[in-house]
Amino acid sequence: MTRRLMFIHAHPDDESSKGAATAARYVDQGDEVVLITCTGGEAGDVLNPSADPVPPEAMAEVRAKELADAVAAIGFTRSYQLGYVDSGYHEDPEEVPEGTFARAPLDEPSALIAGLIRRERPHVIVTYPEDGGYPHPDHIMNHAVTMRGMELAEDADADLAGIPGAENPSWRVPKVYASSIFPSERVLTMHEALIERGLDSPYERWLERRGQKAEDAVDDTPDARVECAKWFSRRDAALLAHVTQIDPDGGWFQVPRELEREIYPYESYVLLRTDVPFERTEDDLFAGIDIDEVDASGGRVGSTAR
Repeated sequence: MTRRLMFIHAHPDDESSKGAATAARYVDQGDEVVLITCTGGEAGDVLNPSADPVPPEAMAEVRAKELADAVAAIGFTRSYQLGYVDSGYHEDPEEVPEGTFARAPLDEPSALIAGLIRRERPHVIVTYPEDGGYPHPDHIMNHAVTMRGMELAEDADADLAGIPGAENPSWRVPKVYASSIFPSERVLTMHEALIERGLDSPYERWLERRGQKAEDAVDDTPDARVECAKWFSRRDAALLAHVTQIDPDGGWFQVPRELEREIYPYESYVLLRTDVPFERTEDDLFAGIDIDEVDASGGRVGSTAR
């Protein structure tokens, strides 16, 4: 039976910066890998100094094209856009504009996600941590609608009338992860390797801001590390597809790729929920899942272990 993995992201470019090499690896292994993007990225600015300016009224169209190019580079099996308006970055929740994703009633986008979960029946979902990974309101909302969407997808009595995909049988997702793109182990390992080789480290200021040294780093060891160095080139191609957002001379490309492949050839994840046995640290997001059993039971295997 085919293994099925779903990524749920907030904006165009998130699919490229959070798990792109992982997605490409699983696609090449013959698994189905589906993307949901919640907003159009309309509130984004042109962050690449070498890119042409884009008027605000054209940003949604430009970013949709960039997303399509990134999806093609990674190789997602299918890609869905929920169509919500980008909320923009606001540290004060009261400043989030009405009519944007983070202001939507929770069950509205959650129901759309539930329909897609019932249609795609993923064995694993990757979303964001509860705090969004950083306090962008759309990232925080992304976590909330993912978790609520899964609840609705498994509730056979949920009122999902008119929601595309909801006519399919209910489905419980056996494993749920949050992407963890800069765990301490990665930052410290890469920083020390660069310094040892006499190279500038893009992580130096990062560590200074946190007052973080190897001996007092917090324990944020990932629950899963997926080795995907062979697919870093696909990740890079996807990043570069987002011409308005990614500076080819910027931070994403300051670590030599050969060094990265040698020192930290992984993308990392934190486990949010699992219905199957778990042992830290896994090397496969599908670890412990009996695909035939899950498919036969509508995703319901045992009870939640964590």
